[in-house]
Amino acid sequence: MFYEDKTVLETVGQILISSLFLGTLTINATTKVKQHVDRMKEMAIPFPSIVLWIGFLIQAAGSSLIVLDFYTKIGASLLIVFTITASIIFHRFWNVKEPLRRHLHVSFIFSNCAIIGALLLLI
Repeated sequence: MFYEDKTVLETVGQILISSLFLGTLTINATTKVKQHVDRMKEMAIPFPSIVLWIGFLIQAAGSSLIVLDFYTKIGASLLIVFTITASIIFHRFWNVKEPLRRHLHVSFIFSNCAIIGALLLLI
């Protein structure tokens, strides 16, 4: 059975971590594809649509493995790679001139560091 070697807190934490990725995946893959592709084109990311959908697949695979408590270490590793890559692509605070937007991107980087920390704890 799933989660049989985990405490209640570990189980809840694992489900919450994966729900973050599953929730953002659902929003981004259904309503924000064009917006993300356009931003990636502006940043000269090669083959932005393909790169974006590969990212979505990695996000789906990693979060599914974690929520199903099946090869959790592999799932967490996939999401670490995804989070680092997405941060580099979408949160380039050093290029943002407007102070409030720059601050938001820096905050996203710090939040993503905390998320990576939680994923490392799963490993």
